[in-house]
Amino acid sequence: MARRWAALLVAVGLVAAALGLAAPAQAGTRQLKVATYNIYLGADLEPLVLAQTPQELVARAGIAYDQMVATDFPSRARAISRLLRNERPEVIGLQEVALWKKGPLGGSLHTTYDFLDILLRELRRAGLHYRAAAVDTTGSTTLPISATEQASFTDRDAILVQDGLPVTNAQSHLYAAKAVFTTPFGVTFTARRGWSAVDVVLKGKPARVRVATTHLQPGVPVVRNAQAQELYAALAQSPYPVTALGDFNALPTEAPGPYGTFTAGGYDDAWRTTHGPGGGFTAVQDPDLRNLPSKLSSRIDYVFYQPAHLSAASAHLIGDKVRDRTPTGLWPSDHAGLAVGLRLE
Repeated sequence: MARRWAALLVAVGLVAAALGLAAPAQAGTRQLKVATYNIYLGADLEPLVLAQTPQELVARAGIAYDQMVATDFPSRARAISRLLRNERPEVIGLQEVALWKKGPLGGSLHTTYDFLDILLRELRRAGLHYRAAAVDTTGSTTLPISATEQASFTDRDAILVQDGLPVTNAQSHLYAAKAVFTTPFGVTFTARRGWSAVDVVLKGKPARVRVATTHLQPGVPVVRNAQAQELYAALAQSPYPVTALGDFNALPTEAPGPYGTFTAGGYDDAWRTTHGPGGGFTAVQDPDLRNLPSKLSSRIDYVFYQPAHLSAASAHLIGDKVRDRTPTGLWPSDHAGLAVGLRLE
C-alpha cells in the first residue's frame, strides 16, 4: 500500500509539473518582500506658514491639532494592520510616523499620540510581530494651540522588520539640504528630512540586502532633488544589493528629479517593471481623509531596486480601495502603500 501511495504521489507531481503547477521558486532563488507606506501625520500643516499674525498662527495650530485627533490614527492603524496582514512584508518603510504631545502653556508636555507605538500594537493584535529596526527623527516643533495649551509635533521615518529576521548596520541620517519657511510676521520654520537603512539577512541564506527608506521634501524641488542626490550617493557605498523605498514627492516625469536620479543611476522602478508606466497612483486624499471618490491621482511613492542583483516579482497597492477605509469612513492614510516582492538573483 505504501509503495502504491508513493507511486501515486510521484505521478501527481509529474502531472503538476507538466501543467505548470509546480512551485515557481527555484532552489537558488532568494526572496524578500518589502512595503512602503506614508501613514500620514494626521493634519495639514501647510497653513501654519501662511499665518499673517501670531494670533492666527495659534488658531491654525489649534485647528491642525484638532484635525489630527479627528483623523483618528488608532482606527487607521487597525486598518493599516489589516492591509499589511494580507501582504506580510518582511520589511516596511514608513513615513510621517508622527509623535504628538500636549500640555499646559509654559508647562511640561505629555505624549498623546505616538504613531509608532500605536501601529506596532495594532500589528500585534493582527497577529504580526515587527520591531522598529531604525528610526530617523527629522525634527520637532512646539507651538501654542490656544490661550492655555501648547502642543508639539515630531516627524519620523521608520523601518519595521519582522521579528526573527536578522538585520545589521541600522543607520539613520539627516540630509544636509533643508527647506526654510518664514511666516509673513517673521517666525521661521526649518524643515529637515532624513533617511534610514538596515542590512537584512535573508532567511536561511548567506545573503544580505540593504533596505533604505526616506521621505523627501515636498514643495521645494531644488531641496528635494538635492536630498535625492545625497541618498543616492550614500547608498552607492553599499557592499550589498540595495532597494530604496519611500515617498519621494516627485512624479516619474519630473526631470531632473529623484526618479531620474535613481533610474538613470542604475535602479529600476518596481511598479513600472511589473505593471508598465500607467497606474500605481499613491497620492493624495483630502487632509480630513473623508473624500469620496478616491483622489489618488499621482505616483510619488516608489520601490527602487538594483536590477544587476534584484528583480521585481510583484507589486501591489494597498489602502487605495473604498473597502480599505475605517468603519467611520476614513481612508487609512492620505497615501496608498506599495508592497513589492523582490528576488535576489
